[in-house]
Amino acid sequence: MVRKGRKKLYIIGIDAAALWIIKENYKKYNLKGFEQFIRNGTLENMKSTLPPITPVAWPSIYTGLEPREHGIMDFFCIDKEYTKQLLYYDVAGKQPFWDALSDHGIRSLVITPPMVVNLNRKRNVDMMTGWPLPPKFSSEELQKAAKRFAFKGEEDIEQDLQNGKIGIPEAFRRYEQSTVKRAKMARYLIENRRYDLVFVAFTEVDRMQHYTLNRKDWKDYVMPLYKHISDFIEWTMEHARKEKEDATIMLVSDHGAQPIRHKFMINAWLVKNGYTVLKPGYARAFESKKASGESKPGIKYTIREQIIKSKAKKLVYDRMPASLRRGVAKAMGGVLAAGSGEDYTRIHDFDIDMGKTRAFTSVSNNPVGLIWINDARFADPQVNGNEKEQLKKEISEELRKVKTLEGKSLVANIYDGAEYYKNTKEFIPPDLMVEVEKGYIVDIKDYSPTRIYIDPDIARSGDHIREGIFGAIVPNGKRIKVQKDRINIYNFRQTVLSYFGLKEGRKGRAPMF
Repeated sequence: MVRKGRKKLYIIGIDAAALWIIKENYKKYNLKGFEQFIRNGTLENMKSTLPPITPVAWPSIYTGLEPREHGIMDFFCIDKEYTKQLLYYDVAGKQPFWDALSDHGIRSLVITPPMVVNLNRKRNVDMMTGWPLPPKFSSEELQKAAKRFAFKGEEDIEQDLQNGKIGIPEAFRRYEQSTVKRAKMARYLIENRRYDLVFVAFTEVDRMQHYTLNRKDWKDYVMPLYKHISDFIEWTMEHARKEKEDATIMLVSDHGAQPIRHKFMINAWLVKNGYTVLKPGYARAFESKKASGESKPGIKYTIREQIIKSKAKKLVYDRMPASLRRGVAKAMGGVLAAGSGEDYTRIHDFDIDMGKTRAFTSVSNNPVGLIWINDARFADPQVNGNEKEQLKKEISEELRKVKTLEGKSLVANIYDGAEYYKNTKEFIPPDLMVEVEKGYIVDIKDYSPTRIYIDPDIARSGDHIREGIFGAIVPNGKRIKVQKDRINIYNFRQTVLSYFGLKEGRKGRAPMF
C-alpha cells in the first residue's frame, strides 16, 4: 500500500527514554527492537535543553529552535508582577518539521506529539494531538481508528496517584494499556494508509519513571513499557523489510531520566542566606501549622487570581481535564497538602515579600533550578543594574559551597541565563540556572527554616537528566554513519528535512548523518 520508489521515514519518540536504562536492560528484558539499533545501527546520547524538560525540549526537536526562539522556557514563565503564566507551543507560529515537509508534498502521520495541543490542519498531515491535553483529530477517519482500538491518549492519573486514590500497580496497568493501544493503532494506520513520514510518540515511560525510579522494584513497572515500545520498533523494521521500503527508522527522546534520592529546597537556602525574604504572615502560618499538627498552612489562594492574565488560558487551561487543571492550579499557587511534614511545608510565590527580596526562584522543579534577580524587569525591584552582576557572582559562589548529604559539592554547573537565552524578548529569562548533581532535584514548592534537604515525593521518585537518545537504522541497507559531534536536540529537524532532500539553511543547524 505504499508508493514505490519513495523514501520512508519512521520516527519513534519516547518521552524521557534514557540510554543507560536501555543498554543495561535490553538483554534481560528481550528488547530486540532496541538491540538492533545497538548492534546494526546507532544509538547515542543526545544533548537536551536547559532545563531538560518536556515543554521546552520537544518544541526544539520539532522546530530546531532554541527556547529563546520558540518562546517556551518551562510549563510557565513569570511576568513583571511575579505571576506565573502558562506557556504553550504554537504550531502555527513555530512550524514543526512535518508541516514544513507537507508544503513539499510529503505526507505524514503524526500520533500524539507531546506539547502539540492544537491542529494546524495541513493538507498532507494526519494527526492526533498529544499530551498534556485530550487528543484532537485532523480527520474523522483518524478518530475512527482511535476508537477502533479504544485509544484516548495517555491516561490522566497523576492527581489520583498523588492523592492515594490509586497505587503504583494501577498506574502501571493504565499506562501499559495506553502504550499498547497506541502501538496497535499506529500499526493499523501504517498498514492501511500511504505515508512518507510516520511519527509516533510514547509518553507513558516518562510518567512511570517519575513515580518509581528510586524504588527497588522500578524495573517491574518501567521495563514492560520499554518492552512494548521495543516490540513496536521491531514490528516497524519487519514491516519495512517485508514491503522492501527505502526506509530509515529513527529514535528520539527529549531528555533522559534518573532516580532521585533527595530534594534541595532552594527557597529554604535563599531565605537562610538573606536573598529571599518571606512575608511575616507566612512565618506565623507555619508556626501555627506546627503547633496544631495541620497538614498545610492557613493560606488561601485562588487559581483564578493566578491565571487571569494568562495568554494561554482560553487555548489551553479551560480545555484541560479536571484533574490536570487541579495539577496546574497547584503548580501555579494553590495550597498543597501533600508533601508537608513536621518541619517543612509548601511555599508559594505570593509568600515572598518582594519589597525586601533581592533574588528569588520560581517556575521549575527540576535538576536545573532557576533564579531571578529582582531588578528593573519587575514591579518591585530591589537590585539596580550596577549591583546585579556582583550579586549573581556572589550567589553562584555561595551555591558552590553547598554540600550534598554525602559531603560532596551539590552544584554540578551554574549557567548564566542572559548568555543561554541571549536576552530573549519572549519571556523574562532567569539570571542563574543551577544544575545539581545526579540523584538530587531543585525543589521550589517546599520550605523549612531548619534544613535544606527532604526526601522526594512520589511524583519525583525519578526525574530528568540532560541526555536523551538519538538512534538511526536502515532495515534494508547499510549502517548509517552518524556525525557524533552533531548529535544534539537542535539538529534533529534538519536531519529529518535533509533526509527528504530539503534544507532550510538555518545557521548552526546541520543534519546528524
